[in-house]
Amino acid sequence: MRQHKGAPMLSIQGPPVSTCQGISRRELLRAGGLGLLGLSLPDLLRSQAQANPGNKTHSATFGKAKSCLIVFLNGGASHHDTFDMKPDAPVEIRGEFKPIASNVPGIQMCEHLPHLARHADKFTVVRSLSHQDTNHPSGVYWMVTGHPYHKGIGSGLSENISREDHPHIGSALTAVEGKRDKAVPPFVTVPDYIAVNGPVRAGQHGGFLGGKFDPMVPHGNPNNPDFQPWDLGLVPSVSADRLRDRRALLSTVNRQLRQMEHVTAGRTLDSFYDKAFGVLASGVTQRAFDIQSEPERMRERYGRNLFGQSILLGRRLVEAGVRLVHVNWIRILEQGWDTHNDNFNALKNKLLPPTDQAFAALLEDMSASGLLKETLVILMGEFGRSPQITASNAGREHWPHVFTILLAGAGIPGGRLYGSSDKHGAYPLDHRITPSELAATIFHALGVDSASQVTTMFERPWQICDGKPVLELWG
Repeated sequence: MRQHKGAPMLSIQGPPVSTCQGISRRELLRAGGLGLLGLSLPDLLRSQAQANPGNKTHSATFGKAKSCLIVFLNGGASHHDTFDMKPDAPVEIRGEFKPIASNVPGIQMCEHLPHLARHADKFTVVRSLSHQDTNHPSGVYWMVTGHPYHKGIGSGLSENISREDHPHIGSALTAVEGKRDKAVPPFVTVPDYIAVNGPVRAGQHGGFLGGKFDPMVPHGNPNNPDFQPWDLGLVPSVSADRLRDRRALLSTVNRQLRQMEHVTAGRTLDSFYDKAFGVLASGVTQRAFDIQSEPERMRERYGRNLFGQSILLGRRLVEAGVRLVHVNWIRILEQGWDTHNDNFNALKNKLLPPTDQAFAALLEDMSASGLLKETLVILMGEFGRSPQITASNAGREHWPHVFTILLAGAGIPGGRLYGSSDKHGAYPLDHRITPSELAATIFHALGVDSASQVTTMFERPWQICDGKPVLELWG
């Protein structure tokens, strides 16, 4: 897979209004230099949706998290070879790896996760996630939106992102909360969208809520010495003076537009761009993306690779106040988790070491700083792998029927097992959790009622989630 740098850009909606010289509104905006900023940030900030929580009484766990950090292992990690090992199963199921003890009695994990084994007291191992979709794109869709793919489970159409999609959890969160005065974007995806051979997979942006709720996406590789987020004009070299110059230019262009046309969009663009400039000019977001300011020793702790530096960048964004940060394992130079072939060598040599190092460093740092108390941290993928090892190629196949995720922070107790799979790790034995229940749990932790309604870009009311939060996760 190559990294995708052509994520859908926001377009100006409505018919092409022309000036008396025949120049369209879109052309005039481009001529005015708005492309230097990117359009998705101001559209993101142009929030109109409001929560509809009613008068419900919530539990004490409601709103325990100020932020959520999702780490997504794209491809589907094998639960048998990580956190739900079956050492007593036949060799064709248990595989080559051996379990090791963690720092919590009764919790074991793979021998190739030694760092995480020393931090098991900081997370809950949930061994009972379950859905029915064996397809990568639509499986990702279900996990990150909380809804099955709208054109059918397993549909190949989920290879392509669309405005017909359900929104990502982060986009729905942004829509519910409406305008925020924070000098940071509410939702960021790092380092890029999940894409295969070009198309961005469905469910990763604002979907039918509209482009205003798309995430900020920096693109690029934060491990590179010249890393600069190019999406939304967030280039650290842009000075405050240059931003003020651009603000003045934008103001001039908008005044001219209002004189030439009378459409609503033309009368309101300036206020949203003004707030976009505020986010940029505040410097908070730019400083968060300035990963080069981290001491080299700290960067080495997370791993000098794309994934490790993406995790470090995710932590910095949470520290800056971003409400939801989604970190993807991007398959470019790194092996993907789709281990149909040579599962054990891939895990041992390419997948488990960087994940173990980076995620353990994240938990250790957030715990030491106190940030873990107010941040919900999740390690997950779209599904697990099959119990049966394919003899011909030593691989494991797609398996959504039961798999494992990790939850930490926001008051969720560490050193705990929740749910279980059967003796072969094939199906849930108890406490099954669905993607919609996981989404509701995320909303609950962030202080958002999962029954909240927002208005779609098609002017229709929509309830953000049909699941119920799993309050037992808080013990």
